[in-house]
Amino acid sequence: MSDESYGKPHPSAGSVYETDQEVIEEAVRRLRELDDTPLHQMTPLFYQHGYEELRMMISELLRILGSNPRG
Repeated sequence: MSDESYGKPHPSAGSVYETDQEVIEEAVRRLRELDDTPLHQMTPLFYQHGYEELRMMISELLRILGSNPRG
């Protein structure tokens, strides 16, 4: 990824994000939400949902870095 392309649209099939910057900001936001979750809310469903969110975000971040996570 070159500096000129950072933040510009890089559409990917199935992606809900318009720019790479949106992906990065959303990843940071989701990690903060997971970190801020009180212990009493950390149920098996919390971990299942958290795993799926992280899996999707890592897939998007790998795309930004030029890797094909599905290939």
